[in-house]
Amino acid sequence: MSDADSRGPQVDPREDLYRAVDVPEWWDLSVAPPRVRSFAFKVHSPFSVNIASIIGLDGALHHMEDVLHCPDGGIVSFNCGDARSIRFDARQELDPQYPDNKAHAHVYYDGTNSRRKRDAKAMAEMCVTVHRPRF
Repeated sequence: MSDADSRGPQVDPREDLYRAVDVPEWWDLSVAPPRVRSFAFKVHSPFSVNIASIIGLDGALHHMEDVLHCPDGGIVSFNCGDARSIRFDARQELDPQYPDNKAHAHVYYDGTNSRRKRDAKAMAEMCVTVHRPRF
């Protein structure tokens, strides 16, 4: 069985995903609006996101502030199908720390180490800041 076979179901490519980013160094705060840096997509695989159509922006803000305890963080949005085209595969999976969050998904990076930096940069460029960080 391959690693991909052990994952949860793929998120529909039409879905938008929210990523809460609470590390100040992962933001370029010198531009308006602030932009997420590629480092937010290079560090961990998989990383957690929420499916926008299930959680909504208000729900994502509540989750970031009250559940993750990161009130100063920001949220970016990206399209699942676009991310999949650059080897980032979103799978709807339970978050063992917050099992009540039905919008949770993991995004796996399926590319090679030699492409990871380039793909993370492309991912950061496709993101839209939907909630500005307050660092």
